[in-house]
Formats: sequence, structure tokens, C-alpha cells
Amino acid sequence: MANQNIFVRSLLVPVSSGLLLLPTAVVAEVAPLQEAQKVTDNQPDWLSGLIDWRNQRVPLLNLNNLLSLPETETKPKAVRTVVLYGLESSQTMPFYAFRAIDVPRTLNVTSETLTHPTEEQNQGLIFRVRIGNDESAWLPDLTYFENLLRKSQNLFLAEM
Repeated sequence: MANQNIFVRSLLVPVSSGLLLLPTAVVAEVAPLQEAQKVTDNQPDWLSGLIDWRNQRVPLLNLNNLLSLPETETKPKAVRTVVLYGLESSQTMPFYAFRAIDVPRTLNVTSETLTHPTEEQNQGLIFRVRIGNDESAWLPDLTYFENLLRKSQNLFLAEM
């Protein structure tokens, strides 16, 4: 019975072909849509460019390309920019971001909330989990995201 009080406040973030589940502790802000500025002509396809957020230049990931997610024909409802704290390289890259196709919603995650974890085959995703009876979400590998950014930071650190 004591475990029922343990939960992780999380966000369910709609992306083009599903939901990402993120603990709110890694989310700096869900901001209005911002257009990315291209960094170079030879930037990787998983990097949309840089955005201005709170007077800082923040790399914007293209999750469809980064995670090899299928494109859907679902028209985005209320596109948002999700800004995450940089956990691995907080000195050189304190923040990075990606786009959500709708407003994320909060969820208190308990051990009972998530069921049927299945390993994901896509790099950048760890597991797919069931949430309740009718939804599923991916748990992203934030270390993978940040390692890619760190390896490519020479492309955009000069711009920042």
C-alpha cells in the first residue's frame, strides 16, 4: 500500500506518430512554436536548426528524422516547442528542444500506470509502454539525444 503514493510527475508529449513520456524534471518549458534558423548547409537531418529561447540559442531536434518515426498525415493542432534541460553537458549545452504536434498533458506515473514494456528497435527510444488501457508511449533515450548533439556541437556552438 505504501507504493501507491510514489509517483513521477510526467508529460505525455504528442509527436507525429505517437506519444513521448518524459519526467517533468527534464522539461524546462513548453513554449509557443518557434521557427528554427538553419545552422549550415551540411547540418545533419536530425537537426532542424537553432531557436531563440530566453535570449539563448538552443538546438532544435527533428524527432521524425532522429528516431526514424513514420510521417503521419495527422495535421498538427497546436504545435509547441518542448525545451529540455541538458543533463549530460549542462555547461556547454544547457538546453535543447524538439517540436510537439499538440499541447502536452501531465500524468502522474506510478508502477501500476505503466504496463507491458517492450523494447524498442529504434535508436533513441528505450521502451514502449502501455499507459492505462488505451494508450501507449515511448520512453526516449535522452542520453542518445545529447550524445548526438555533443558530437555535432562544433556545427552550432559558434552560432550560439
